[in-house]
Formats: sequence, structure tokens, C-alpha cells
Amino acid sequence: MSSSAVMAPAPAPASPHPTSLHNYLLLAGGYFSLAFAAFQVSAIGWSPSAVRYFGGPADLRIERPILYALLCLAVGAIVAVFGVYALSGAGKIRRMPLLRTVLISVTAIYLLRGLLFIPQLPVVLKHPGLVRFLAFSAISLCLGMVHLAGVVQLYRHGRPGDAPSSRT
Repeated sequence: MSSSAVMAPAPAPASPHPTSLHNYLLLAGGYFSLAFAAFQVSAIGWSPSAVRYFGGPADLRIERPILYALLCLAVGAIVAVFGVYALSGAGKIRRMPLLRTVLISVTAIYLLRGLLFIPQLPVVLKHPGLVRFLAFSAISLCLGMVHLAGVVQLYRHGRPGDAPSSRT
């Protein structure tokens, strides 16, 4: 065989699940959580009637505004952590510690909050003005389902960008 006909090694077979792609479900869930965290922190400046409309503690907003602000900041920080972990699971940012455990917990929280839809339904049928609370529960349930599908994808295919050995 001549030197000009040197055979190149065969390319490795393409993986059915490229590791460079993001987990778009966790990416969407992460961005939604970050947006909700900002929304929650913005509630510090809301009027008591707006706080009441969204189901918040309007009396606390009036009587103890500092405590109310701290509560808004705490909830916003927790939901922001939810978002950061979802983005980590999506492969958008570095891998966070206890990634899968935290993502399962976040998924459970969103799903459980969303399942409040069931006991809220009879109340809303009697008091149609409270339909917004069904909408809030439906949003949480949908977000929980998005996280669940993203976590299933994470377990099946690993975190994008991770080596196969680090997926366990």
C-alpha cells in the first residue's frame, strides 16, 4: 500500500444523545423560576391590595413592612436557588452540589403546590372571584411537570457536557 493511501481511523459512531445539547426542559424551568424570584422580590413595593390579590399577607405588608420585605427576599432567594439548580441540570452553568437531589426536591415542591388545584376547585366553583388561585396552582403544576420531564431526561442521558463516568 502506498503512503498516499494511508487509511484514517474510522470516526466514532455518533451518540444518539449529543452531550453538547442543553436539557431544554430544565432550562425553561430554571428561567421561569428566576423570573418568579424577581417577581417575588418586586412584591416588596406593592400596595396591600396587590399583595392581597396575589394571595400574600397584606396585613403583614401594612403592620410590619420590614418583616414583609424580609419574607419576600427569603422566598425570592429560595426560588432563585431553584432556578440556578435547574440551569445547572440543564448544563447552562457549572454542576451544583447535590444536583439531582435538589432537583427532585424542587420538582416535588412545584408538583405538590400544583396539586392544590384539586381542593381549590370546589371553592372556586362557589366563589368565581378566586379563579386566579386555580391559575396559580395550574402554573405550579405545569412547572412541576416540566421539571419532572427534565429530571427524567437528566437521569436517562446525564447532564449535558458531563463525561459519561460522571453521570452516576
